[in-house]
Amino acid sequence: MRRLFLFLTSILLTFNILAENQSSTYVAKAKIDSLENILFNSLSYNLGADEKIDLCINLATWYSYISNEKTVEFAARSLILSEEKGDTKHIIISLELLSDAYFKLDNYEKSIEYATRLYNIHNTNNEELEAGKSLKQIASNYYAWSKFIEAKNYYDRALDIFKKHQYFEGIAETLGDLARILGHWGEYDAALGEHQEALKFYEEIQDDEGIAKAYTGMGMIYQELGNLDNAYEHYKKSLEIYESLGITYQIVNLTLHIGDIYLQKKLYDKALEYYFKADEIGRELNNKKLKAITLSNIGEAYNLKDDYIKALDYQQRSLVLKEEIGDKMRLAISYTEMGIIYSNVEDYDKALDYLNKGLEMAEELNFKYQINKCHLSLSDVYEKIGNPKLALENYKKYVEGRERINTEESKQIIAELQTKYQFEKKDKENERLRNGQLLNNARIKNQQLIIGFVLFILLGSFVLSLILHGRYQQNQKLNIQLSLKNKEVEDQQKNVEKLNADLKEANNTKDKFFSIVAHDLKNPFNSLLVLSKLLLDDYDTFTNEERKQFISQINSSAENTYSLLQNLLEWARTQSGKSVIVKEQINLARISEDAIELLQPVAKGKKITLKSNVSPRLTAFADKNMISTVLLNLVSNAVKFTPQEGNVEVLAYEKNNHIEVEIVDSGVGISPKNMPKLFKPEEKFHTEGTDKEKGTGLGLILCKEFIEKNEGEIWAKSEEGHGSHFFFSLPRS
Repeated sequence: MRRLFLFLTSILLTFNILAENQSSTYVAKAKIDSLENILFNSLSYNLGADEKIDLCINLATWYSYISNEKTVEFAARSLILSEEKGDTKHIIISLELLSDAYFKLDNYEKSIEYATRLYNIHNTNNEELEAGKSLKQIASNYYAWSKFIEAKNYYDRALDIFKKHQYFEGIAETLGDLARILGHWGEYDAALGEHQEALKFYEEIQDDEGIAKAYTGMGMIYQELGNLDNAYEHYKKSLEIYESLGITYQIVNLTLHIGDIYLQKKLYDKALEYYFKADEIGRELNNKKLKAITLSNIGEAYNLKDDYIKALDYQQRSLVLKEEIGDKMRLAISYTEMGIIYSNVEDYDKALDYLNKGLEMAEELNFKYQINKCHLSLSDVYEKIGNPKLALENYKKYVEGRERINTEESKQIIAELQTKYQFEKKDKENERLRNGQLLNNARIKNQQLIIGFVLFILLGSFVLSLILHGRYQQNQKLNIQLSLKNKEVEDQQKNVEKLNADLKEANNTKDKFFSIVAHDLKNPFNSLLVLSKLLLDDYDTFTNEERKQFISQINSSAENTYSLLQNLLEWARTQSGKSVIVKEQINLARISEDAIELLQPVAKGKKITLKSNVSPRLTAFADKNMISTVLLNLVSNAVKFTPQEGNVEVLAYEKNNHIEVEIVDSGVGISPKNMPKLFKPEEKFHTEGTDKEKGTGLGLILCKEFIEKNEGEIWAKSEEGHGSHFFFSLPRS
């Protein structure tokens, strides 16, 4: 039965090739019927959890063409099944489907909820680029919800990530989104600049749909500023691209924009022609937002034609849809239009009511264009009802607002941006042409040189071959002998240089070794000699307690000397090249726990809490013994320099293609002057522990050698008096 299931689903998943010329809705319905039949008969097919998840996801995907409610239903089922199974991949797909479906249903709160869950998963998994895409989805919801400040915050965060990863498509889309917000706020110069930057990226990656988006955004800015011819040209370019791509939603959107141009030119019948055309094309989409915009535009056109009954009818129908979806920005537009219509029919109370509602909402959104329109309309109403004071007050606010938006400075900046863009585009074309011409000239010149050279060689060979034939063979032999001799000398020279380098390195190693032996072994042996001689000479004069103290000091000095000797031998072995590295998959949690177990008695003596917080699933590819030595040294140092009742913790994280281990302590820290001396044999320094423990001075040098031999890095961060953080990285297994 499972084979039958796999056979049926494979047929369904390739069905779109057979139905290529049929409408997507028809194909979706056909696929859905077949998939639902399999799901509802899942017991008969004996389907497992994986197959059920795949079926639900396929159903949710195909339902996205015809029913967002059904998409939610099946995506929610796939999410539950995936969470029960702990299947992260399908949890992500289910959340993406749910967020997208709720966005299309205008349920922005729910869409944000699922997009936020997506972001958290990607962020936890260090999938920064995918996390950026989730931030952009959250921002798009806030924008559609008319919460522009929140939207801009999330767009900015997404843009930073996209730039870091050079994700050009995401950069371009986000620049366009930010431009639309700036346009709503009346910052038209900045908005146009962002659209033009987006256009450059879209052209670079040859994204036709993106290019059309940028043209649309630029057209909207020009329209807001009253540059209708320029706006029309940009809309037409955009519409042509969308028509070639067959993207119905955007075809409707651009048809409405062109209608708006004719409306502003007071060609109302032409505007209505485009609005009704948009309404007809958009019927198959069944999109409430698009329908609401279309109805509102038709109502505005009828109002300007003085057909107030039709105007009121269309605006009321639009208002109902906008209130259903909670589209504040377009509600502000509808309230304003309703106020204008009631003013025209001399119902001034209702006119003031709607205009004040529109103004309040526009101010909440900082929708400057609409704020100005409300003030102008309110001024007109107050003048009609004989209130010159409020009429003048609103008219002044309108004039001030328009002056802020439409200053000469803005126009100048826009003109400069437009000129700059055209110049850069032309310059790039010229540069490509110049490069092409230079390349062509170079090829011709190269060919001429080759032909001339060949002719010269042929002619020279013909003339000289008769004269030099005998000597040629002799010279060839001499040249070969000379080459061999030169090669021999070069090889000898290289060997001498290598021997000199090895000898120099060996001498340096010897010097380091004897320097450490002379300094670090001498002191503990001096202590041993002095303490043992005192005990031997004056044994009877000391009390039992004093004898115990001497024995304890001798033991501590012996342990320290033994530790130093171990490190010296290990270090000498690595320097001489006799240390064999055996790389394998190692469990960092186990190595960390072993180090802590070994050092637990020392830590208990100082009442220090030792903790390992390393996940058992973290594995690295390295030499187990070397990494054990490194961890033992670093944790031992942390204990040594941490006071009574302090804390030492070992942590580890996944970072891209490597594992990062951190040893953190609440100790005395390291002074700024000593930080640069860490890990350097020539800069070795000694510091006593918090209980006067002696240091060998070699541990960190050995750690650096071992980590580098395992293709990792080691470093530290510390602030005197505030503890230390030692880090090292290793390749992931």
